[in-house]
Amino acid sequence: MPSAWIAGLLGCFIFAAGARTSAQSPPNAQKPVTIQGIVVDDAQSPVAGAEVGLKLGAQQTVFVRSGTDGRFTFGTVSLAPGTITVRRLGYRVRTITLDLVKLRAAEPLELALETVATDVEPVIVDASGGRMAEFQDHRQRSIFGRFFDQKDIQKLSPRFISDLFRNVPGATVQSGSGFGNSVRLRGCKPRIWVNGVKTQDAEIDEVARPSEVDGIEIYPSWAGTPPQYMDRENRACGTVVLWTRR
Repeated sequence: MPSAWIAGLLGCFIFAAGARTSAQSPPNAQKPVTIQGIVVDDAQSPVAGAEVGLKLGAQQTVFVRSGTDGRFTFGTVSLAPGTITVRRLGYRVRTITLDLVKLRAAEPLELALETVATDVEPVIVDASGGRMAEFQDHRQRSIFGRFFDQKDIQKLSPRFISDLFRNVPGATVQSGSGFGNSVRLRGCKPRIWVNGVKTQDAEIDEVARPSEVDGIEIYPSWAGTPPQYMDRENRACGTVVLWTRR
C-alpha cells in the first residue's frame, strides 16, 4: 500500500476526530443558572417592591422586583462576572459583585438594605388639601426656592433627579461613585427630606427616581427655607424637600 495513500487516510481520521471534539461544548463553557435571593432591611425583615438589576458582562441590565416576601428570581441566565444593584425608596442603593462560586452552587443571595431616613418628629400636612398642599403653599410664598412638580419633571424628562439641579443657581452635579450623581449646593451636601422625614447622609438619586416624585423643593441656603426644614447642623449646605407618590 503506497505510503502517500496511508498518510492521506490518517489525515482524514485526525480531521474527523477534531471535528467531533469541536462540536462538543467547550470545557470552560458556563452552564446556565437561576439566580435567586431575598432583599431585607436593617431588622432582617423582607423588603417588598425593591428594584433588582442584574448586569452580566457587556449585556444590558435586566430588572425584576422583589415580591411581598422580599424574594426575587432571575430565570436561566448564562453565568458570567457581573453585579447586582438593589434600590428601594427610603433605602440606600446597594451594588454587589456576583460570587460565581456561590451561584454555581445554587446558594441564594441575601441583600441587606440600609435605611436612609432617621426617626424625627413628623411634619403635619393638612389632609384636606392633599399631600401636595404644603408644596403648593411653599411655592406660592417662596422667593428664593426652586420648585418642580410632576408636570415640570415630565417635561424635562431627566434620567436622574439630580439632572434637575443642573440649572439651579449654586448647585453643582458630578458623577457619583455609586448610583446616579452627587449634588452639592454651595459646595456641600444638602439636607434631604422625604415626605417630612429627614434622611441621613443620603444622595438625592439614592432616595427616589423621577417617576416616583410629585414635587421637589430646593432651597440653596437658609433664606426662604420653611422653619420645619431648617437644620442647624447643616445650615450652610441648603435643603431639598421631596414629595413622593408612595
